[in-house]
Amino acid sequence: MIAFDTNYLVRHIVQDDEEQCAIVASELANEIREERSIRILDLVLLETSWVLQALYGFDRDAWAQILEQLLEDSAFCFDDPSRLRATIKLYRKGRAEFADYLIVGTARLEALELRTFDKKLLKELA
Repeated sequence: MIAFDTNYLVRHIVQDDEEQCAIVASELANEIREERSIRILDLVLLETSWVLQALYGFDRDAWAQILEQLLEDSAFCFDDPSRLRATIKLYRKGRAEFADYLIVGTARLEALELRTFDKKLLKELA
C-alpha cells in the first residue's frame, strides 16, 4: 500500500499541473489495477484543507464535498473513516476550522477530555 502526501492529493483534486497530475493518475491507476487502496493520512487531510482554502480559494462547502467524495472512492482509505464522517458533519454545521473538528473527533474517539482556549469552539460543542 502507498500513501499520498499533500502534493499528490492536491494534484489529484485540483488538476493544475499536467506533468504532476499524469504521475498521480498513473500511480492511482496502478493501485486500482492491483486492487490496493491508497492511504490518505489525517495529517495530509489537515494540510490539504489549508492548501485548498488558503491558496486555491476553496470554501467550506467545497472542501466538505471533496472529503465526502474521497470517502466514497474505493481507491482511497483513511485513518478512521467513521471519525472523518463525524468530523465532516461537525464541520458542515459549525464555524470552526476543519482541523479543530478533527482534533475534537480524535479526542472523543480516544475518550479524552479536550482542553482548549477556543471559547467559540467550546460553546459550539456544549
